[in-house]
Amino acid sequence: MQHQGPMNAAGKAGTRIRDMDLLFNPRSIAFVGATEFSLKWGFLVLNNLLAGGYRGKIYPVNPGRQSVMGMPAYPSVREVPGEVDLAVFTVPASQVLRAMDDCAAKGVRAALVITAGFRELGGENEDLERELVKRARAAGMVLAGPNGQGICCPANRLFPWMPLFFPPDGPISFVSQSGNVLNMLISAAYRAGSGVAKAVSSGNEADLRMEDYLAYFAEDPATEVIAAYSEGTPDGRRFFETVREVSKRKPVILMKGGRTSSGTAAARSHTGAMAVSDDLYAAACRQAGVIRARSADEAGILAASFYERPLPRGRRVGIVTGGGGLGVICADLCSDAGLEVVSLSRATLESIGKRLPPWWVPANPIDLVAGLDFSVTLPIIETLMRSGEVDSIIFTFVGVIRDPAVRTPLDPHRGMDLQEMWHQVSSGFVSRIPELYGPMRELGVPLFVVSNLASSRSDKGIPATREGNGVTVYSDLETACRAAAVMADYAAWRRLHS
Repeated sequence: MQHQGPMNAAGKAGTRIRDMDLLFNPRSIAFVGATEFSLKWGFLVLNNLLAGGYRGKIYPVNPGRQSVMGMPAYPSVREVPGEVDLAVFTVPASQVLRAMDDCAAKGVRAALVITAGFRELGGENEDLERELVKRARAAGMVLAGPNGQGICCPANRLFPWMPLFFPPDGPISFVSQSGNVLNMLISAAYRAGSGVAKAVSSGNEADLRMEDYLAYFAEDPATEVIAAYSEGTPDGRRFFETVREVSKRKPVILMKGGRTSSGTAAARSHTGAMAVSDDLYAAACRQAGVIRARSADEAGILAASFYERPLPRGRRVGIVTGGGGLGVICADLCSDAGLEVVSLSRATLESIGKRLPPWWVPANPIDLVAGLDFSVTLPIIETLMRSGEVDSIIFTFVGVIRDPAVRTPLDPHRGMDLQEMWHQVSSGFVSRIPELYGPMRELGVPLFVVSNLASSRSDKGIPATREGNGVTVYSDLETACRAAAVMADYAAWRRLHS
């Protein structure tokens, strides 16, 4: 990968950014603290590395073992026979410095310190962390962590991390100061149909900070969208200068922890992060083009929303609805979000009206009067896109969901059970949703589909799912309207700063 841009000036800073490639694309890994004791991190992380299918060389390091999980073990990194691109540390904090010296002697260029027990504990542990960084930098080594849960790069089948799941390859890169929040962000994006380009639990950010990962992701061709969770930064100016440049190229969705006094105190004890006033933080995010998310679910879904969906040219929105009440609610939510529910021209309304019964009301929202005929819905949406009168479209329809756990007695002598017929009709409609996205990609008008029919077939309560061919289907109006609004906000910021 080539890293050449305004954020990656030639010299030491640029070299450090390039060396970050070894975190996500190592040819070989020395695993310091490898063990077969199933309750230790040295086993859990190593097992994930093996189970995930990593194909590079793995060198377990454990002075008390000759082999670990069927692989030869070595007393120290110095004694590993081959070159080492990345060292992963799971040994106790008191042993990390000695192992770091071994890595320096070996010429290792990247280190992932999962071990906890540094600055977050305060006192002499802060001194320990400073010394760790000093030795890593003296050796020309980039250091992720400490006190994180690890990293992943599914394209390389690289999973040296603690969670027991292996997300698929995808367009979103993640950085989070919390390992658990990282899992939540990835899970939300996955449920919305998107996979992971790269992900890192940045922990205490003793050496590499969030802005370093953002700068790296900006240059990474596999990354199209960035999602992040931050609890604070010691250098706000550097952070926002960096993220402002990143936002000019790729959307950055950020969830902020430590917004309140209680959260700030918790952040200090969690990763030792320094928090700032949330009002000041929010203002800086707006100036930098950063999209603030209110929850991990929202952050993941918003990140997925940017994938394979064109940016809107403005804030005008058209609403197509399978029921009048849904249109009313959607119009309110759009207005609340700063979108403009525009009046459509007579020519556009007449063109749409040719496909609807005579009792429809010509207006935006466009009420399909409870129709689920796809041969009608598709041309109406395409007509609206071609009109040039809207910049985005929200299409919403719902169905009555049959819960198998709730059985209503039926009288077979007086009527018919039509639930299965309705299920087939609705499933058939959902399966054709990807056809709606052909005109979207051709005409550059983003489409946001809202339906409970898609999510009813999987887990309950999921705000978004994906229905084949990269199509995100939102299960609630609030999330869809929020996605449409933030994409309009970001597009306006990009136009102003391009």
